[in-house]
Amino acid sequence: MNEPTQPLDTINCADPFAMRYWSRQLRISEADLRKAIDVSGNSAAAVRAYVAHLPRESHLVGRPRG
Repeated sequence: MNEPTQPLDTINCADPFAMRYWSRQLRISEADLRKAIDVSGNSAAAVRAYVAHLPRESHLVGRPRG
């Protein structure tokens, strides 16, 4: 089943579904999500705050740059 294995207030790096879910939610790659978690911890709120302070172009996934 495609349900997260833990609450959505934390991000579990070991859960492939959670990593896909949060990378889509935050519009960042899974690699960038791992970097954000390394810097800010696994709190979803802390990761959101970290990503919000990144330059706009550096964290958009699948968007044309121009």
